[in-house]
Amino acid sequence: MSNSNKKNKTKKKEEVNLEELKKPWIQQKTGLRLIIGISVGLMILVAAQVIIGTGDWGRGILYGALFGGSICLAFYGMNWFHSLFRNKDK
Repeated sequence: MSNSNKKNKTKKKEEVNLEELKKPWIQQKTGLRLIIGISVGLMILVAAQVIIGTGDWGRGILYGALFGGSICLAFYGMNWFHSLFRNKDK
């Protein structure tokens, strides 16, 4: 590879707009729906697996609720954590 090709590649990397990188990939409303859908789906899957394995409905529902709740807790906890460092000037 010649030196001119190497210089062109480095120029392309330098021209990246940092403001574009800071923008969210999806809207917050869509993200909330997605997280809720995934957590409910996994909640049902975990509950079904426990019920099939042990036959205990109470334990299956409990473990499913704990698993689905932990996903929502992690999402909202990280959302809160990132809001501490986000710029409020916008």
